[in-house]
Amino acid sequence: MGSRRCLFKRGALVDQQSYIITFDDVSPADTNRYADELREALLDASSDVSVERKRENPFAQDFGATLVLILGTPAAVAIARAIGNWLALRRGTISIETEQGEITKITATNLTNEAQLRVLEILAKK
Repeated sequence: MGSRRCLFKRGALVDQQSYIITFDDVSPADTNRYADELREALLDASSDVSVERKRENPFAQDFGATLVLILGTPAAVAIARAIGNWLALRRGTISIETEQGEITKITATNLTNEAQLRVLEILAKK
Protein backbone atom coordinates (compact mmCIF):
# COMPACT_ATOMS: atom_id res chain seq x y z
CA MET A 1 0.00 0.00 0.00
CA GLY A 2 1.10 3.55 -0.52
CA SER A 3 -0.12 7.02 -1.29
CA ARG A 4 -0.84 7.47 -4.97
CA ARG A 5 -2.58 9.89 -7.25
CA CYS A 6 -5.68 8.63 -9.01
CA LEU A 7 -8.30 9.89 -11.46
CA PHE A 8 -11.74 9.13 -10.02
CA LYS A 9 -15.09 9.01 -11.83
CA ARG A 10 -15.74 12.72 -11.40
CA GLY A 11 -12.55 13.47 -13.31
CA ALA A 12 -10.62 15.01 -10.40
CA LEU A 13 -7.02 14.00 -9.84
CA VAL A 14 -6.58 13.44 -6.10
CA ASP A 15 -4.20 11.75 -3.70
CA GLN A 16 -5.56 8.39 -2.72
CA GLN A 17 -5.08 6.29 0.37
CA SER A 18 -5.78 2.63 0.90
CA TYR A 19 -7.15 0.88 3.97
CA ILE A 20 -7.88 -2.69 4.94
CA ILE A 21 -11.04 -3.44 6.91
CA THR A 22 -11.48 -6.74 8.72
CA PHE A 23 -14.33 -7.99 10.88
CA ASP A 24 -13.53 -9.27 14.37
CA ASP A 25 -15.52 -11.35 16.87
CA VAL A 26 -18.18 -12.57 14.41
CA SER A 27 -18.87 -15.94 12.81
CA PRO A 28 -17.47 -16.74 9.34
CA ALA A 29 -20.99 -16.56 7.88
CA ASP A 30 -21.58 -13.13 9.44
CA THR A 31 -18.13 -11.96 8.34
CA ASN A 32 -18.95 -12.68 4.69
CA ARG A 33 -22.38 -11.08 4.97
CA TYR A 34 -20.92 -8.03 6.73
CA ALA A 35 -18.22 -7.66 4.08
CA ASP A 36 -20.84 -7.67 1.34
CA GLU A 37 -23.15 -5.24 3.17
CA LEU A 38 -20.40 -2.79 4.09
CA ARG A 39 -18.95 -2.91 0.57
CA GLU A 40 -22.33 -1.95 -0.88
CA ALA A 41 -22.80 0.82 1.72
CA LEU A 42 -19.39 2.29 0.89
CA LEU A 43 -19.95 2.18 -2.86
CA ASP A 44 -23.33 3.86 -2.37
CA ALA A 45 -21.74 6.58 -0.19
CA SER A 46 -19.30 7.91 -2.78
CA SER A 47 -18.36 7.39 -6.40
CA ASP A 48 -14.79 8.30 -5.43
CA VAL A 49 -14.05 5.03 -3.64
CA SER A 50 -12.93 1.62 -4.79
CA VAL A 51 -13.84 -1.34 -2.58
CA GLU A 52 -12.67 -4.85 -3.27
CA ARG A 53 -13.18 -8.04 -1.31
CA LYS A 54 -10.07 -10.07 -0.57
CA ARG A 55 -9.78 -13.67 0.56
CA GLU A 56 -7.58 -14.43 3.55
CA ASN A 57 -7.27 -18.00 2.29
CA PRO A 58 -6.93 -18.30 -1.51
CA PHE A 59 -8.35 -21.84 -1.32
CA ALA A 60 -11.53 -20.78 0.48
CA GLN A 61 -14.77 -20.87 -1.46
CA ASP A 62 -16.08 -17.55 -0.17
CA PHE A 63 -15.75 -14.18 -1.91
CA GLY A 64 -13.47 -12.84 0.79
CA ALA A 65 -14.21 -11.30 4.15
CA THR A 66 -11.58 -8.55 4.05
CA LEU A 67 -12.31 -5.23 2.35
CA VAL A 68 -9.63 -3.19 0.63
CA LEU A 69 -10.63 0.48 0.29
CA ILE A 70 -8.97 2.99 -1.99
CA LEU A 71 -10.27 6.52 -1.68
CA GLY A 72 -9.35 10.13 -2.16
CA THR A 73 -9.46 12.66 0.63
CA PRO A 74 -12.70 14.27 -0.67
CA ALA A 75 -14.53 10.98 -0.12
CA ALA A 76 -13.30 10.53 3.48
CA VAL A 77 -16.27 12.25 5.15
CA ALA A 78 -18.87 10.29 3.17
CA ILE A 79 -17.04 7.01 3.77
CA ALA A 80 -16.64 7.70 7.51
CA ARG A 81 -20.38 8.38 7.78
CA ALA A 82 -21.20 5.22 5.84
CA ILE A 83 -18.97 3.12 8.11
CA GLY A 84 -20.46 4.76 11.22
CA ASN A 85 -24.03 4.24 10.01
CA TRP A 86 -23.32 0.63 9.07
CA LEU A 87 -21.67 -0.08 12.43
CA ALA A 88 -24.61 1.45 14.31
CA LEU A 89 -26.80 -1.39 13.01
CA ARG A 90 -24.40 -4.25 13.77
CA ARG A 91 -22.67 -6.04 16.61
CA GLY A 92 -18.99 -6.84 16.63
CA THR A 93 -15.76 -5.01 15.94
CA ILE A 94 -14.02 -3.92 12.78
CA SER A 95 -10.33 -3.24 12.39
CA ILE A 96 -9.14 -0.53 10.02
CA GLU A 97 -5.50 -0.78 8.95
CA THR A 98 -3.82 2.24 7.40
CA GLU A 99 -1.01 2.30 4.86
CA GLN A 100 1.42 2.90 7.72
CA GLY A 101 0.35 -0.36 9.36
CA GLU A 102 -1.58 1.32 12.18
CA ILE A 103 -4.59 -0.75 13.22
CA THR A 104 -7.59 0.80 14.95
CA LYS A 105 -10.41 -1.34 16.30
CA ILE A 106 -13.91 0.13 16.45
CA THR A 107 -16.62 -1.75 18.30
CA ALA A 108 -20.16 -1.41 17.01
CA THR A 109 -21.84 -1.83 20.40
CA ASN A 110 -23.18 1.53 21.59
CA LEU A 111 -21.46 3.39 18.75
CA THR A 112 -21.11 7.05 19.61
CA ASN A 113 -20.54 10.16 17.53
CA GLU A 114 -16.99 10.17 18.89
CA ALA A 115 -16.40 6.74 17.34
CA GLN A 116 -17.68 8.02 14.00
CA LEU A 117 -15.29 10.97 14.29
CA ARG A 118 -12.47 8.51 14.99
CA VAL A 119 -13.22 6.77 11.68
CA LEU A 120 -13.02 10.13 9.95
CA GLU A 121 -9.69 10.90 11.64
CA ILE A 122 -8.28 7.58 10.45
CA LEU A 123 -9.43 8.17 6.87
CA ALA A 124 -8.27 11.80 6.80
CA LYS A 125 -4.72 11.01 8.00
CA LYS A 126 -1.91 10.90 5.47
